[in-house]
Amino acid sequence: MPREIDEGPSDADIARFGGDEITCPECATEVYHDATFCHECGHVMEDRSGGSKKWIGVAAVIALIGFIYVFAIR
Repeated sequence: MPREIDEGPSDADIARFGGDEITCPECATEVYHDATFCHECGHVMEDRSGGSKKWIGVAAVIALIGFIYVFAIR
């Protein structure tokens, strides 16, 4: 008997993770919200984590200002 090829998420996965889809801007296929690329056309999805990267930079600048302030007082 030939092995069945998995063509996508199972019904259990859809029930568990459903509702978090976004639309691919290239082919309009629904993909999971955290997908890095479209499983249909291969389009690389935009990086939606830029906000957290911005806060890392802000925290680093604040820490640097704090260190400068502490060492400037002494």
